[in-house]
Amino acid sequence: MTDSEVAVGVTHVADDTMKMTGCGSCGMYMILERAPGKSFVCMKCRLIELMEEKIRGLEMQVESLVEFRKGFEQIMEQRHEVSEGKSSDLQMEAGLGNSEGRLGEESGQWKHVTKRTRQRKRRASEGEIELQNRFAELENEEGAQQVVTEGDRARKKRRAVSPIGKGEELMEITPNMSPRRIQDGLKRITRENGNGKNLQLEGTGDRLENSTVTRKRQVYVIGDSLLRRIDRPVTRADPENRRVCCLPGAKIRDVDLRLKRILKGAGKNPLIILHVGTNDTARFSLESIKGDYARLGRTLKEIEAQVIFSGILSVPREGQQRCDKIMTINRWLRQWCYKEGFGMYGHWEAFMDRGQFSRDGLHLSREGNRLLGWRLAQLIKRALN
Repeated sequence: MTDSEVAVGVTHVADDTMKMTGCGSCGMYMILERAPGKSFVCMKCRLIELMEEKIRGLEMQVESLVEFRKGFEQIMEQRHEVSEGKSSDLQMEAGLGNSEGRLGEESGQWKHVTKRTRQRKRRASEGEIELQNRFAELENEEGAQQVVTEGDRARKKRRAVSPIGKGEELMEITPNMSPRRIQDGLKRITRENGNGKNLQLEGTGDRLENSTVTRKRQVYVIGDSLLRRIDRPVTRADPENRRVCCLPGAKIRDVDLRLKRILKGAGKNPLIILHVGTNDTARFSLESIKGDYARLGRTLKEIEAQVIFSGILSVPREGQQRCDKIMTINRWLRQWCYKEGFGMYGHWEAFMDRGQFSRDGLHLSREGNRLLGWRLAQLIKRALN
């Protein structure tokens, strides 16, 4: 078989498999391997039909939005007309009331009101001012003697009314003098005169008692280096009566030794918040830490104060063993505080984010300090109220 005969056979096979088909939408012809259905549509025509459907849907949405906007504008115009009608009615009523008042005052006559002008005050002429010398009486001797005698009479009256006896020095008392200064002056006068009486002016005792009664409760937040930079949120509400005592590296024993010195002059029934124990978990056993907390509790009961223990925070730089130890201590501390009559406030769930701690994994970052300060400030607010 020659090459020409082979080529003719291939063309006949191709003609049998490939068929010419025309698109029913655009009329373009295409060569397909198989015979298509009755209504054949090419791919381009299908894409055009899909785009036309999307355009029709968008047009319908635009028409609905336009109708909604027209309805909304009509409603707003109606409300505006109603509000204008009410304001005009109120103005008419006010005008009628004013006109009736004017008619009643002026016996039924209308009055034309013009723009008001300020009337300048007329200054008195120089001839109307009466000039005199207040110190004319002091120029002659008789006037001076009269003034001196009147001053002597006033001083004698003050001495007669004063509770200080005869021959004693008179102490001038002003309204701005503090009760302590008044008492010191009276004691000095008593020592100089030697009569041994404890003098006291009327009303000063009550003022001294009131000054002690109205003193606010003192608040002390004591703990280790985790309390750095929390003084502002804690003391902002009452700087005079709130203190933050940060002892870097302090353990429970250190706080127990320094507690009475820190609380010297704290007043009656102070509020004490203790945040300590993080450094103990790294060196001591559970039994030793429990014994230190017990000794600290006995010291606190001698002071007679409201005590709240702050829970120990986690240490991200340590492993799971250290975290389990801290959680065990916090659980025991809550039960022990309930038994001894103290308060317990935990922070474990609030400090789960690693970004709340600094790079060393022990101390708090600025964000963590703000959070701890805010939580302690809210705790103080609830405890005082």
